[in-house]
Amino acid sequence: MDHQHSSAPARALITPTEPADLDVAIRVAQRMLATYGQPAYSDAGAVAQAHGALTESLRILLRSLGAEAVDAR
Repeated sequence: MDHQHSSAPARALITPTEPADLDVAIRVAQRMLATYGQPAYSDAGAVAQAHGALTESLRILLRSLGAEAVDAR
């Protein structure tokens, strides 16, 4: 059944929900931490990759909270 009966009470209507921005940001941060959380510090490329992942994860998290990163330069 693809459609909902129009005489059903509003609370009975089923609407698909998408995950909230914060929920998505949390999952992204968890995955980034799991993947890049313990780089081999003797490998400069791994450290650079981990830094980039951490930076992007923080940007996503801040954006989900309605804040933006501040340029520290």
